[in-house]
Amino acid sequence: MKLTTCIKSALLSLIILQQQSNAQTTNDKRINASPRMEEKVLHEPYFNYYLDFQNYATNKTSRYPELYKKYTLVDSMPIYYPVTKKAEEYPSPCYQIMNDGTVKTGMSYHYTFLLQLFYKRLSCLKDGSKLDPDFMKYQAFDSFDSETVRESIELLELYDKKRIKEGELDGLFERAKILFKQEEYKHSNAIFSFLATVDEHYREAAFNNVGLSFYHQKSYRKALDYFERAITLYPEGYLGYLNAGAARTYLPVDLGDYNPSIYYFKKAYELAPNNPNVIMNYKNAVKQQLGQRGIDIQD
Repeated sequence: MKLTTCIKSALLSLIILQQQSNAQTTNDKRINASPRMEEKVLHEPYFNYYLDFQNYATNKTSRYPELYKKYTLVDSMPIYYPVTKKAEEYPSPCYQIMNDGTVKTGMSYHYTFLLQLFYKRLSCLKDGSKLDPDFMKYQAFDSFDSETVRESIELLELYDKKRIKEGELDGLFERAKILFKQEEYKHSNAIFSFLATVDEHYREAAFNNVGLSFYHQKSYRKALDYFERAITLYPEGYLGYLNAGAARTYLPVDLGDYNPSIYYFKKAYELAPNNPNVIMNYKNAVKQQLGQRGIDIQD
């Protein structure tokens, strides 16, 4: 089922409810326009949307520069590495020795578009005098199917043309939840990503729901990426920690280490101590860790 059909149904149902007396003309126009859009989706050759976004982030030619310029979120943070050399071997001002055994060097820029991340890391010149303008280390975070990105961009274009109004966003969110329950993850993620891009009100839930879509498909590393991003943006929200703990349970642990999922469950418990789901997961994580130490406890 194509998202264009889903969107048409969701939007039309909302318009009928909200504008019963005068919406018929507008609805007819949308009904007539939708098949053409769907035909375009069916017959347009494959287009690498993520590479197009990456081109934009690296100042190259791209197809959707105006959308990227309007809807890409950019933040940055310092880069820290463990100190492995003598202090005098880290020349200033680019390198700065910290008090925690790390050295600060360069910046990492995060470009977020449709809940996908693109990292651009700037490193120091060898003499430590400044950042190297010619060296950039790129790290791509490309989890979405091209169809998901295509559908999200179509929604952004509709939103820019005011074909989707503010009052209809809640209806789209409900539609995305329905698609999620039906395991139509390509389409639910398209709507979640669109909503998070245009309205921060949906962003925390969107990151968690997209992460859960990968969790249910047993792509636990991808899922954890989204949960940790939710934690970074919303450190006071317990859901990111709870979901990250569940995903981390299925990922490899270094030999001799305990599963770090208990950290996430503990943090979730601190933020939501009365939530039954949080209590259950934290209790099970504690029992598992104690069991690994040979300690048996009763409920």
